Amino acid sequence: MTLPDRGSPKRRITLFTASVSAALLLTAGLLGMFAVTPANASTTGAASLAAANIGKSAGTCAVSPTTNSLGGNQFEHSCSGGYSGGPEYWCADFAMWVWANSGLETSGLTAAAQSFYTYGQSHSSFHSTGEPGDAVVYSSTRGGYANHVAIVTAVNADGSVVTANGDWGGQSGSGMAHFAVTSSVVKITIPASRTSVGSWVPAAGYYITGFVGASGSTANPYSATGVCGSGFSIIDSHALTGATVYLLYDDSTAQNCVTTLSDADLGAVAMNATLKVEGGGSASDPGEYTWYAGPVIEDAANACVQWGGTYRSESWTSGWSHCG
Repeated sequence: MTLPDRGSPKRRITLFTASVSAALLLTAGLLGMFAVTPANASTTGAASLAAANIGKSAGTCAVSPTTNSLGGNQFEHSCSGGYSGGPEYWCADFAMWVWANSGLETSGLTAAAQSFYTYGQSHSSFHSTGEPGDAVVYSSTRGGYANHVAIVTAVNADGSVVTANGDWGGQSGSGMAHFAVTSSVVKITIPASRTSVGSWVPAAGYYITGFVGASGSTANPYSATGVCGSGFSIIDSHALTGATVYLLYDDSTAQNCVTTLSDADLGAVAMNATLKVEGGGSASDPGEYTWYAGPVIEDAANACVQWGGTYRSESWTSGWSHCG
């Protein structure tokens, strides 16, 4: 079977670090912008990535040093290299890092929360309600300035919205750097009754200015069944940060197939798909791919299998399962 090209080398994403623009007042005229049709970007991967970093600090510069879920030592410029040269207020750094590492468009975004509001204007991507992967922009006054930004990680069945907030809970009174190194990514849930634009969110201590969707997503054009081939059907899967490992089976040939598919185009990164048959063969496909690793296929009639995959720095392998 001839498979399509897995993808070209990583496309560079340019991040603009321009100075903070003047804050915009949310006037009655601007409120009309929230009727704009949502952007087409698929942001499921962004929601998962944001949630995976809840509890993380600014990075290795923090009082409680951590690396982010992708192994990096900071979120964009939360520790160094930004407009301050050192640790800075990093809620927008965190939100921008999530979008950039989910293959979403970030041009024009800076370390200023206001840049996300301006992004929503320029990309016509305001949402009237929060969707997973959206940025929620907050203001300290109703109809006022953009003072904070977070990422929506989930929308619950009752309509409440779960968010991941970078640079939250730091120690005040000793300057920006001290606040930054003592803060972390914190989960805050917006009650269903408080999710509309202009609402006061008690747990956040801010008013909602707007929900902004990412633009320019480059979602994976391939499917697990397309990679493994005709006759195979998905029987199990396991989510990694930014990718999913699939286990498939073909009843007519008694074969299993495993493939790992990325959620979005982050360029050629470390990927693998592994399959081992109890008492039988094994196969893997390690390499640097954009869209998928595999397929790896083995005869598995009346046998248990052990399957797994790798995406970037994260790996997972099942126990013996799907015996048959």
